[in-house]
Amino acid sequence: MPVPEQPTIDHVMMSPPLVVYGPDQHPLRKDQVDEDARKVVYRLQRAGFKAYIVGGGVRDLLLGKRPKDFDISTDATPREIKALFRNCRIIGRRFKLAHVYFAHGKALEVSTFRDIVDPQESVEGDEAASSPLARDNVYGTEATDAVRRDITINGLFLDVSTMEILDYVGGMEDLSHGVVKVIGEPDVRFREDPVRMIRVVRHSARNGFRINPQCWESVVQNAELITQSSQVRVFDELKKDFSSGCFLTILSLLGETGLLEFLLPELLENNARLLSAESDFSRCLERLDDLAAQGEEISPTVGLTVIAIFTAGDSIWLKDLAESLPESSDLAERLNSSFTRLTVPRKEREKIQLLLSLWARVRATPVRNLKPGSYKRSSLLRELITLLEVTPLTREDGQRLNMLRPLLQDTEEYTSEPHPPTLRRPARSRRRR
Repeated sequence: MPVPEQPTIDHVMMSPPLVVYGPDQHPLRKDQVDEDARKVVYRLQRAGFKAYIVGGGVRDLLLGKRPKDFDISTDATPREIKALFRNCRIIGRRFKLAHVYFAHGKALEVSTFRDIVDPQESVEGDEAASSPLARDNVYGTEATDAVRRDITINGLFLDVSTMEILDYVGGMEDLSHGVVKVIGEPDVRFREDPVRMIRVVRHSARNGFRINPQCWESVVQNAELITQSSQVRVFDELKKDFSSGCFLTILSLLGETGLLEFLLPELLENNARLLSAESDFSRCLERLDDLAAQGEEISPTVGLTVIAIFTAGDSIWLKDLAESLPESSDLAERLNSSFTRLTVPRKEREKIQLLLSLWARVRATPVRNLKPGSYKRSSLLRELITLLEVTPLTREDGQRLNMLRPLLQDTEEYTSEPHPPTLRRPARSRRRR
């Protein structure tokens, strides 16, 4: 397999010069930024370091959305970050990151500015030959860190002390025009890391943005490169979309770009009839997206199970598939015809099989004979309820749901809140005499 062309300064830094947007040039306010994130930034700045809120947090705030994360970038090294925060742990192998922990298991990611290095400066050994991302341990400036990022709308830096936005990549203009565009030459960036093509599709679907024409053509021409990426990474990347609230739109856009052929080709059979508006598959995913959009926590297992139900059968109608669902002993064999290109981990396949079995068992049990208590201890109770919600067939299904939902409430009452890992002070070394 040929080594992908590596990015250089000339390839990546083909972007507008730095533009600083003052607080009177954008709608953001300090109180919109997570309080703990502000505290981290302020402490870093008081210690003499640069520190900014970066990436998706800035993008979502500008789009009027509530950010899921508030990531921070700084010129402090991981060790320097850890020295400032007792509640900090350094993680990562390829690129060291700092996680600063707060109450209830909350963690803020703090990364050091990354640099762009010339291909000649790559690390030695097999890792350098096989992974273009192996050189990430080189630190840089906010400018190099910005242009290393994938998409222009994710390359904005917010200084919460002055409320200035630093734009090295033209992200503010693309946000205002509703455009998704990679930073630098698309062909080079996709050869460097093909997973970026999935991210382009995701941000277009999530925000209703159009993909830059040059970027679109590059995705179409380079779609097959996705097969060269680590299949574990590809699966982990797609997992983010199952609960995004726009999974159906993402699948449709993946189909238009040609990526779906190398990810879930089962959905394209018979002229992609499963993705058509009249199919029950599309209706099920629409309901799943509605639940996610309403703030409900959606497990990736539910979306995968919906795909398995339809791709393992010969109909686009849920009723026909539900009636032909085999016994539990035959489910494993049926699932073998699903996910032929997408590498779904064994444990996840086992969860899909168990969830399918529970779903079939509940639906086959007459309402008068259903004993909800027998499902109370199931590890997939929440997933079962969600699957029943998105695959309605009869009035009895609604009655079954009403019997099972209280179990989830009872379970949550006894669920303790997660806690951050215990962070111990390093032992003091004894001074030798």
